[in-house]
Amino acid sequence: MKIHQIQMRYDELQDRILLRLSTTDNCEFRFWLTRRFVKRLWGMLVKMLEWDRAVQQQLDMNVRRTVLDIQHEGFVHQGDFCKRFEEAPRRAPLGDQPVVLSRAKGEKGDEGMQVLSLHPQQGQGIDLTVDAKLLHLFVKILREAVARTDWEIPLALHEEGEQTATAEAVSPRKLN
Repeated sequence: MKIHQIQMRYDELQDRILLRLSTTDNCEFRFWLTRRFVKRLWGMLVKMLEWDRAVQQQLDMNVRRTVLDIQHEGFVHQGDFCKRFEEAPRRAPLGDQPVVLSRAKGEKGDEGMQVLSLHPQQGQGIDLTVDAKLLHLFVKILREAVARTDWEIPLALHEEGEQTATAEAVSPRKLN
């Protein structure tokens, strides 16, 4: 089973984001993402992005951030965001109603793959095996969905204040 399409849209009445995942074997999974869950999920997603080998190889934090930003831009440009989510009858292995997510876990997999686990408090969830491209696209879609809310959650790939704090903490070098 591979992911075919991902959709995230804000439901103002529910004050939640509806995550829909369709697969190549004609299944659809529906999940509710609450504000609280998104806040906890975001830090984990950023850590998963940072697990990339090209990012990890950089010793300087500013270079790491730059590499991450370049990767993100590159993968986002490869995504097809113009195609509408296909509204077709599909099997719903977790039921027709969206499941409220409360637990997420990220794990390093083999050969650059990672596992993103999304689960409710009780019951069945889903474990997604994602490559770097799919993870970056997921992050972009989530950022756009959150931007449509009134949650005021800044979803940045790295904190802008970190760079300034790090620069101030290092004393200036003097040449004699």
